[in-house]
Amino acid sequence: MRVDESAKPQRPFLLWLAGAGLIITSSVLHATTVELTTAIEGDLRPTIQGACNLPDGMKLIVRVTRKESAFAEIPVEVQSGQFAVGPLLQGNADLNPGDYHLEIMSAHPTDQPDAVRAAIGQKGQELRGPLTRRYSGTTFVRVLTTFRIGQAARPDLDEARREQVRLSETRWWRKNCTDICSGGERYAQQRG
Repeated sequence: MRVDESAKPQRPFLLWLAGAGLIITSSVLHATTVELTTAIEGDLRPTIQGACNLPDGMKLIVRVTRKESAFAEIPVEVQSGQFAVGPLLQGNADLNPGDYHLEIMSAHPTDQPDAVRAAIGQKGQELRGPLTRRYSGTTFVRVLTTFRIGQAARPDLDEARREQVRLSETRWWRKNCTDICSGGERYAQQRG
């Protein structure tokens, strides 16, 4: 009896096909579909709580902005699937009432600890889903939302805050200019 060799599956091809399937499956299993939720607690001194499936030690930047009167940028690290920032203050006082924008973005992969880079990839390529954005070939986590503090916005408080910021900036410039001039004078005296 003669066996038809063409009907037999080719063993090397099957091994190659199984290996390719394993490689594709393992890369899909390694990818993380980012999940991140936030909750705002407190009224005029809020705390932002986050829950996520990102690796421990992953560095995030939390930005809270309001065109009329406030800006804050706070670095935070994920621990046990959670992070928190706050209570948020405006100088030493409560935040002005009104609508605020909240942006949470991951730090660049090169700024992440080695264990985090191993989990997310050298360019963040293992991060997937609608909460990721790709910039210049690198994938970042990015979440945008808005929240309200207190009741309606108060233009008088907003103007007072803008004036505080202007005064603070003026003081900063004066101090730095004085320091630079003093340093120049000391340098000139040392050089004769």
